[in-house]
Parts: sequence; C-alpha cells; structure tokens
Amino acid sequence: MFSSTIYIPVIQWILLFSLAVVSAAAVSVLVPRAGTTRPDHKLFPSADLGYDCSLEDQNPTTSSKGTGDKHVERIVQSQWEKHRRWSLIASERKRMLEIGRISKLVLVSTGAVAQVASTQLPVQYKAFAKVFGGLCIGAGTYIKTKIITDEKMKKMVASFKTSQAIKAEVYKFRARVGPYAYGQLKNKPGEEALNLLRQRCSNFSRNTKDHKYYSTLPDSKPAPGSLDTIDEYIEKRIDRIVQHFYIKQARIMNKRATICSNCETTLLTLAFLTTSIPTNLIPDVVQNVVTSISGWGVAFTTVSVAFANHLAREKFNDIADEYFRAAEELKDIKDTWPSKATMAGAPGWENKVIESENVIRQTIDKWEKVKTGQKDLPLQELTPVKKDLSKMVWNPATICGADECGVYRASDRVEWLVDNTDMTQLDAQKKVMSEFPANF
Repeated sequence: MFSSTIYIPVIQWILLFSLAVVSAAAVSVLVPRAGTTRPDHKLFPSADLGYDCSLEDQNPTTSSKGTGDKHVERIVQSQWEKHRRWSLIASERKRMLEIGRISKLVLVSTGAVAQVASTQLPVQYKAFAKVFGGLCIGAGTYIKTKIITDEKMKKMVASFKTSQAIKAEVYKFRARVGPYAYGQLKNKPGEEALNLLRQRCSNFSRNTKDHKYYSTLPDSKPAPGSLDTIDEYIEKRIDRIVQHFYIKQARIMNKRATICSNCETTLLTLAFLTTSIPTNLIPDVVQNVVTSISGWGVAFTTVSVAFANHLAREKFNDIADEYFRAAEELKDIKDTWPSKATMAGAPGWENKVIESENVIRQTIDKWEKVKTGQKDLPLQELTPVKKDLSKMVWNPATICGADECGVYRASDRVEWLVDNTDMTQLDAQKKVMSEFPANF
C-alpha cells in the first residue's frame, strides 16, 4: 500500500488530467481552424458539414457581378439572406451538439477513473473520489439526455438542409438552368423566374419550423454573382466545394477517426496488460509500472468503450467516404464537360450544371441519413426539362444560345446542322427542339 503522501499527488493528477482534457476538448471545438473566419455575432460554423458548406462564400470580394439590375439583385440577396440565417442556426446547433458529445466523453471517462481511484486511495480520500466520480458520471448522463438528444440532431439537420436547399436554388438561378433558364432568351430574368425563385426559397424556409429563425440575423455575406459561363461555374462552384470543403473535411474526418480508434486500442491494451498478464511474466523494466496500474483495468475498459461509442456515433469514416466520393464525381463532371457548353444556353450546359448540383444534393441527403438514419425535408432532384417533340411548335426566330459572335437563333443552328452533318431540314429542326426544349 502506498503512503498517504503519495496519494495526494495521485488525486491532483486525476483532477489536473481531467481539467486538461476538458480544456483541450473545448479549445479543439471553439477555436476556428486554419483558413476560416468567425462571424461577429454567432458561433463559428463547424467545418464538419459544411456546416457550412459555404466555406466557398467566405470572401465577399470574390463574388462577381450579377445582372446589374437592382430589382433582380435585391430579390436574389433577400433569398440569400434566408440561406445565411438557416446556415447560422445549423452552425450553432452543430456546435452545441459537438461540445455536448465531447463533454460527455470527458465526464464519463473522468468519472470512471475517479470511481476506480476511490477503491485505491486511503480512507480519508475515498469519499471525495467517489462523490467526484459520481458527479462526473451524472453530469455526463444529463448531457446525453438533455443536450445531445435525437430531437436536437434532427433540428440541426433540418436547418442545415434548408440552408443548402435555398443556396442551391440561388446557384441554379445564377447559372441559368432548369426553370431559371432565362439566359437563353434575354439578358436578365423576367418576373416569372424571379417569382419562382422567391416562391421556392420561401417554401423551403416556411416548411422548416424553428423558433431560432426569427431571432437570427443574417451576416454580411453577399449572394454569389454571375455563374453563367464555364469558367465562373467551375471555379466558383465545383472547384471551391471540392478543394475547400469535400477534400479538406474528409481528411479532418479521417484524422478524428484515427485519433479515437488509437485511443480505444491503447486503452484496451492497457486493460489487457493490467488484468490478464501475470506480473512475473512481464520484464523487470516495466513490471513496476504495470503493478502500479494493476487495479485500473475496469477504468481503462470503461473509457475505451466511451471512445468506441463516440466513434460509432459520429461516423467519421462514413462521412469522409461520402465527401471523397462527391469530390471525385465532381472532378469527373468537370473533366467531361463538353467543349461547346461554354455558357448558359449552349448545348450540354444545363445537363452538366444539373448533374453537378445533384451530386451536391445527394451528398447532403446521404450525410443526413448517416446522422439521423432517416430523411427529413428531401430535396427535389432537378432534371432537365423534357417535352414531347410532337407538342413543340417550331419557331426559327427563337434564341437558342450565345457564342463569341453573339446570340444565335434556332434557324442558325439548323443551318449549321444541315451544312455540317447529313441531317435533313426536318431532322435538324427536331434536333434543335430536343436540345432546347424549354424554348419551344
């Protein structure tokens, strides 16, 4: 039995270790990571998800000009502010869940160590260690039942998905695809396209019930500018989300998974050494160390289980795999982008933009399923406009797109097809209507 003078440093070590772990966990959660900024009036959006996928929107000066029409820009900015408000709500909820999980892990681990310590310490210290351990375990249980509940997780996921749904609508509007393909007809959107954007974004926002929405102010980040050329869309949408979010966050997820796994393995190894191997079989060099921790096998096992549960709950590897998959899919889309699809309205433009947006949407849906096991607020998949050719009316004056020489009409496209392919006049007209179904 150790003397009581030796047990005082042991107690101090337990308390200092607990404080150090709690401090380190808090710092790892609260300190912004490299390359990020912290909003002035809200908790910094955690990088785990995106939360905010708008790492790509952090620098307001990088947004290019929009339409130049003040009315249009005012409407677009109003919808973008809805996205920012929901993004900040999701970030705050994510932050609290992350703090709660790490706090629970630390408290349960510390409580287990203190409970075992109460059996090893002299009589005068047993009561203190036992009460301290009980309080830690009780606090961990309270956090689990009150702070990191499934209901709070669902609210965080719903607010994040709402944020990203509105954001996707704004990006599709700027890229002039789907119902917002106004660039094929004129240089600025009509009231129909603006009303549709406003209606869809408002519906996303209204369908998500959260009292925090009305008390949360949007930040100062402006809406993205024009995305109706291949360089703008690839640089400001695809490249940014691949490099600054998917790849970066997948590596962070893998690193966290490795740390938790290594801690679990180390603790299980210590538990095995302290409970299964006779001390006479251990080399003299480490025999004293093993002997001194021989009564701590239960604590090591308990803490290792806590790490295992944390790893299973967070599913770092599953999220990382999804992010790497999305990054590769977006890279493939970029590499196979048609050479003629250089701007909105060009053949193949809409299909590629929609394909890119669907990859991003599907990644959010899969992340939600990993986190909650179910799908709330499913986002509607955008598909290219399809019409029956027999119901289309040929109009040679219809503007189909634009190139370096300016806009070109349907008759110009037909003329090119007849001159450069084996198509007849009628076949060429059918092909043009199939390429631009929204215009006929």
